[in-house]
Amino acid sequence: MTEHTEGGGDGGEPRLIDFEERCPDCDVAVGEAHIHHEDDGGCDIARCLMTGLQRLMCDLDHDCGQDLWTGWWPGQLDCERLGWMLGPGFPDLRRLYAEATWDAHRCAWVASP
Repeated sequence: MTEHTEGGGDGGEPRLIDFEERCPDCDVAVGEAHIHHEDDGGCDIARCLMTGLQRLMCDLDHDCGQDLWTGWWPGQLDCERLGWMLGPGFPDLRRLYAEATWDAHRCAWVASP
């Protein structure tokens, strides 16, 4: 994670979680599916689209789907959308996983009622 100024250095808000053109684990580009291997699970960053959690650790009997690299770490944009930030560039992922519910149809975390 590197600090930069949002908007390409135009004086915007500093962020510590930066947009990345390629997945730092499996090296796919934005819009491409994370690499998955049956023997070792593949990419550590890929998410199960049924649970929203790390695909590598999913041991449920379902198709996890093809998670695409968006350029952002999993949960970052959900935290920003929900306003669950510890500070600029610091998503409150602990709160996200504790208080939100994964919506498999939207492929997004939503605030629990």
